[in-house]
Amino acid sequence: MNAQIEKPISSLKVDDNSKLNTSTYKLTPGLTKPKNDFSLYSSLEDSIRFNRTQKPFDMTGDNGLLKPNFKVVPKWFQKDNEIKEEYKSDQYLGDFKSNSEFVYLIYRDHQSVDGDLVRIFLNDDVIRSSVYLDATFQGFQIDLIKGFNKIDIQALNQGTSGPNTAEFQLHDDQGNVITANEWNLTTGVKATLIVVKE
Repeated sequence: MNAQIEKPISSLKVDDNSKLNTSTYKLTPGLTKPKNDFSLYSSLEDSIRFNRTQKPFDMTGDNGLLKPNFKVVPKWFQKDNEIKEEYKSDQYLGDFKSNSEFVYLIYRDHQSVDGDLVRIFLNDDVIRSSVYLDATFQGFQIDLIKGFNKIDIQALNQGTSGPNTAEFQLHDDQGNVITANEWNLTTGVKATLIVVKE
């Protein structure tokens, strides 16, 4: 069998029994075969000095270049706040007087957006059965009746990193802020405020 490439460097002849019969090679003019005592170092002192400073081989992957100084915790393992006892009971957020014909209730999730849902009542009637709390404010108009207008906001869940964390603002029909607050509630708990229309 003969093998040849663009510039022949060596030729190899093999018989049918795949035993090596002859092996010849040609060197580029000016090159000689390396000696058996070839060394990277010009002297014994160089060899000792090099090996003294060389780091031992390490298979642990620690090359000394990257040292993380923090631990990455997936978002679904993070908690907005610890679940305190006050989050487990209804909260009264106050009563306010207004001459407005209506109010704007706007709300958002003031912590991680993790799927918090709330239900909104007016005088014990459901006016929004399921509201998703996003990072930006959203809301709607609530028409007021003369006298007491009780607004309840109930936590339907605690998202993926409880408790249910919401921020709300209540504006009158002129755009003035009547009240603003944040809450942390567990599932089923309500935050209540009253607007008295004079």
